[in-house]
Amino acid sequence: MVDDAHASGVLGANGRGSVNHFGLDGRVAIQVGTLSKAIGVLGGYVAGSAALREMLTQRARPFLFSTSHPPAVAAACIAAIQVLLDEPELIDHLWANTIYFKGELRRLGFDTGASETPITPVMMGESAMAQRFSARLFEEGVFAQPVVFPTVALDKARIRTIVTAEHTTDQLDQAIAAFDRVGKELGLISG
Repeated sequence: MVDDAHASGVLGANGRGSVNHFGLDGRVAIQVGTLSKAIGVLGGYVAGSAALREMLTQRARPFLFSTSHPPAVAAACIAAIQVLLDEPELIDHLWANTIYFKGELRRLGFDTGASETPITPVMMGESAMAQRFSARLFEEGVFAQPVVFPTVALDKARIRTIVTAEHTTDQLDQAIAAFDRVGKELGLISG
């Protein structure tokens, strides 16, 4: 089973996910993913055999006790997937932005963790620091949420950044400059 929450629409040919990225097509029994990150809509999916789908339809409590999405949501998902198929250059631009942003954060002295996707953590350590850093970034015009205990260990709080294909270099530079200012102000990086 593969949880593709951060890979759907990002890794593999035309954003097919990590199964495709690692050449495992046809060799993974269950692939789970989201439609709310790179696809940009909402919901998620479970891909697998007909027997698995039937079992989930009959027994999965979240499926049994939830309301289906309206047709417009399904249409938006289909349209987003079609964009991935028709415009592979968007994924190329996404990766160029990601490499640039991560590289600049590291150059400034930030620890960006082990993420290999455009979802980039900026490690803060303590929860209070992550919350203060996030609030200061917001004052600087950058929206980046803190991820704190109990979601992560007490000493592993972080700011979560997400680079997109639609970000311009100017926008990324503005965010990098804000990280630089706030990082120095709060003593997380030297300067």
